[in-house]
Amino acid sequence: MAKNSDMSVTAHRIRWGLGLLILLLLVLGAYQLRRSWQAQESANQAPAWPELALPQLADAARMGPSQWRGQPRVVHLWASSCLSCREEAPHMLALAATLRAEGRADLLIGLNADAKSQDAINYLAYFGNPYWTSLVDADGALQRRLGSGKPPQTWVLNAQGRIVFQFSGPLNAEVIGREILPRIKE
Repeated sequence: MAKNSDMSVTAHRIRWGLGLLILLLLVLGAYQLRRSWQAQESANQAPAWPELALPQLADAARMGPSQWRGQPRVVHLWASSCLSCREEAPHMLALAATLRAEGRADLLIGLNADAKSQDAINYLAYFGNPYWTSLVDADGALQRRLGSGKPPQTWVLNAQGRIVFQFSGPLNAEVIGREILPRIKE
């Protein structure tokens, strides 16, 4: 009789254990679904990139967000006098190479803060040019609208032109791999 009682208790514990495991999996699944919905909602409510067309460094033709929509973009604020920008230059070139290899080189846009265009051109000639194009914000109008500080700074925009990620400081391989590349894989 004791054996049947022991088996009954064991079977009861197994059922309870399985029930708790299933309940735990349901709770975790609901939590992940909620986080996914929140991420989607926050991306839809993210601030829009300011509607301001700026001249390009290579030529004076103006370009702005209306020409970029439809694809995510990485916009990177840099300046020739920025020492941190020099530190991150190899990482920017690696990011550009990755995007080029995927046929998406046009996702990387520079935002130059130099007052003299020749300084910026010399910088790119020396350190390499990772950008599809580089816009010139010499008077800081766009930077003020963004509330940004000194370079380097990076913004990731979704295909609708909304800012879904912002990073202040020099980029490195870890930040690019963990934060930037996943956000432009739309």
